[in-house]
Amino acid sequence: DIQMQTNHLSHFIMCRELLPLLEKAATLRGEARIVHHSSGARRNPSKKLEAKYFGKNGGNLGGNGNSMLMGGARWKRYQQSKLANSVMTLALHARLQAKGSKVKAFCAAPGGAATSLGVTSNADGGFSAGSPGLTSWVLKQIAQSAEDGTLPLLTCCVSPEAMSGDMWEPAGGMKGPAKKTPHGKLADDTAACETLWTASEEVCGKFPL
Repeated sequence: DIQMQTNHLSHFIMCRELLPLLEKAATLRGEARIVHHSSGARRNPSKKLEAKYFGKNGGNLGGNGNSMLMGGARWKRYQQSKLANSVMTLALHARLQAKGSKVKAFCAAPGGAATSLGVTSNADGGFSAGSPGLTSWVLKQIAQSAEDGTLPLLTCCVSPEAMSGDMWEPAGGMKGPAKKTPHGKLADDTAACETLWTASEEVCGKFPL
């Protein structure tokens, strides 16, 4: 799935390739941080993280239904990719901690932020016919500014309050000050961490950690 390739598998490869440099930086400076960018959509999948979304299964992943409100297939794939970001953070954190590394893993979600994502999603057919106007209106009512949406990410990048393995997002879910929150039961699961690592290695190659 292209969304899983973009939102997770590319990050898996980048973490693997940059880890030696991050370890060196952590030795020199006391720590180094990896921050994954997830979404509140990580809580929405009807099923746990599924390995089929990681492999070469294009055309066999439910079609291209585009209703965000009614659970279209492309939104289900998006939810799986955002769940993968959260699971990757927990899996990476556990492995780094086990080896005594000073590299830390974090996850953040911006909530509802007024960026161009909604515009580009609509232009790409991301909303079903008849719903773009309604969806756009709803998002405008509940979204915060793009600048405020960066606060959870900045917290994970630089705040001494943020601890490895944390999830930070707006206190109100869609908006509000950055707050530490649970990853959610779908992410905080040992089996999901193993599924993600195994499926990612099958596609991207070994990540010995």
